[in-house]
Amino acid sequence: MAYLTIDMFLLFSLYFNNLSAWWLLPCLFFGFGLALLFYQKSNIENKNLKNLLFGLRFILLSLLAFLLMAPLLKSIKTRLEKPLIVIAQDASASISSSAQKGFDSVRYQQDFKKLAVDLGDNYEVKVLNFGDGIKAGFDFQQKAKQTDLSQLFSYIREQYANRNIGAVVLASDGIINRGVNPIEEAKTSLYPIYTIALGDTIPKKDLVLSGTNYNNLVYLGNDHQVEIQVSAFKAKGTNSVLNITTNDGQSKSQALNIDDDEWRKTLRINLETRKKGIQKISVDIKSVQGELSTQNNQQTIFVEVLDGREKVLILADAPHPDISALKQAITINKNYEVKVALADDIPANLKDFGLIIFHALPSFSHPMANVLAQTSRKSRWFIVGTSSNTSALSQQQSLIDISSTNKVVQEYLSAINSSFYAFTLTAETKNRLAALAPLVAPYANYSLKNAGLVLFNQKIGGVNTNAPLLSFGNQEGVKTAILTGEGIWRWRLEDYEKNDNHAAVDELISKTVQYLSAKDDQRKFRVYPAKNRFLENDRITLNGELYNDSYELDNSAEVSINLKNAGKNYSFIFSKVGKSYQLDAGFLPAGEYNFESTTKLGNNNFNARGRFLIEANNVELMQTTANHQLLYNLAAQSDGKMVMPTQINQLKDLVAKNDMVKTVSYEEKSYEDLINLKWFFALLISLLSVEWFLRKRNGLI
Repeated sequence: MAYLTIDMFLLFSLYFNNLSAWWLLPCLFFGFGLALLFYQKSNIENKNLKNLLFGLRFILLSLLAFLLMAPLLKSIKTRLEKPLIVIAQDASASISSSAQKGFDSVRYQQDFKKLAVDLGDNYEVKVLNFGDGIKAGFDFQQKAKQTDLSQLFSYIREQYANRNIGAVVLASDGIINRGVNPIEEAKTSLYPIYTIALGDTIPKKDLVLSGTNYNNLVYLGNDHQVEIQVSAFKAKGTNSVLNITTNDGQSKSQALNIDDDEWRKTLRINLETRKKGIQKISVDIKSVQGELSTQNNQQTIFVEVLDGREKVLILADAPHPDISALKQAITINKNYEVKVALADDIPANLKDFGLIIFHALPSFSHPMANVLAQTSRKSRWFIVGTSSNTSALSQQQSLIDISSTNKVVQEYLSAINSSFYAFTLTAETKNRLAALAPLVAPYANYSLKNAGLVLFNQKIGGVNTNAPLLSFGNQEGVKTAILTGEGIWRWRLEDYEKNDNHAAVDELISKTVQYLSAKDDQRKFRVYPAKNRFLENDRITLNGELYNDSYELDNSAEVSINLKNAGKNYSFIFSKVGKSYQLDAGFLPAGEYNFESTTKLGNNNFNARGRFLIEANNVELMQTTANHQLLYNLAAQSDGKMVMPTQINQLKDLVAKNDMVKTVSYEEKSYEDLINLKWFFALLISLLSVEWFLRKRNGLI
């Protein structure tokens, strides 16, 4: 009977999982009924004992019935979160160069550290320093090369999201040279910003090399221009000299006559390119007496001098407007030099050209058999025209088969092939090209002979076909492209008419030429820097790749590298990342670096050479006058306050009095099944044990 009752009650409990206090009554009735049923006909003579046993059974069964309904106990815990105070210290180089006269740096550092300790009594304190990046702790060396306040506030927002940020204490000179203006951040912040105004707002006598503009890359034999911006403060009536020297023996000077307390001038200096390689250009302003700093009077820049451009030959059957359109689009990239020739006047130095574009060639009047044979190992781009001999062209290349039985001319629109991967065109360019006029070519059956990549298929009227309009092939390192239609000049004019520029057509031609003229790298061991130019506050990273005889990436061998600069050597071992190699060389001094990397795979030794540049970053020294107005605005916009370095001790009381800085109380609710409580389980066992003991003692069992 007891088991039946429990089973029925288990079934009953499936319907009622969410309890209310009213369900205690059915549990009590259930316990009372079963206890009464059990002890009503009992022959226990001692009435007190009978009532006690009845009561124990009544309580036990009621509790069991209550447990079958899966009751939950709710508990509420209150958690107090102290305000978080972020102390941010400017560690950039401008702090030391713009210090006020009589500034006691030792006392300032002591007071600043003491502030962190004092605030730590009542608040949670995090100390940060910022410059090139965000770091934890104090940094009073002030060597960072840049200042980005917006990065600091972004870091605080992301790192301490959902935290009770009470206030930010910011010690800075207000000079920023990277990132966006932080005022908007202050307007939207939910915490006050207290600023400590470092530096001097009074300009001091100083000559500054404010900046240089120049081309990173020039060509041997061409002159190039360096634009130099010079500023002077509080130096009216003084004279100086700007000196420019190069590592190829050039030296130039320019007199500077300073006639104003805030004087600025831009100088343009022409330099020659005398030898291939890196041209090192040193710019120096002669210092004047009483000048604040001479570190911002000099700068070294590097210009890469290339030995000529990549030469492209456009060889045409006859004069055609396509030729001008091609030349204009290709020469936008200064790395290319274009020569145009007709089939009757073929240049003798065909070997000097890295890419030859055949326009409407071969034709019936110019078969070009000898030229095509000579250039079979060169990259070539064939543009099929109305005068092309399609049968001869089909025989002279291995990319496209062309079969034509008549001289009818057909118009072909372009349909983009979404699976093309040799290079990428922007989405806008693809859309613009698809809407341009058709190209014209002899009517024929065009199809790929071998594996090739199709960028555009032919579209006749509104019907897409599988015939290639622009296709690319690469056999044994020799690249070929074929455009089955002339009329690029119409494309370029129509592109300009619709969009006020030739960007789409120029991008297509430029990327086609880049792909065809690029030489495939067949080296089994390659080492290359992440970029060719670094700033001295950039981490220097290099990558490496090693291929086995099957041209599969293999990084089982150890790779070493030696960096050389100005007589100094830096040796490193690459780390293995995935199937390749990577090196983080950290921060290195500015200069021109040559590197040689070596490794051994099996019995084969490999080496790779290269170079990169690290340019000095003097932006912190180009402004030496503190910007306290920015610091004042940051504090005012956020209900904070700006103080001077001698007033740091006031900040503890200012923070304490601000109503925005307060402890936040959180209530955390939790629910637990009653049956999981050990004391409740102990209670049930106790009730069962007492009843069993009394019944046993009185001979009822």
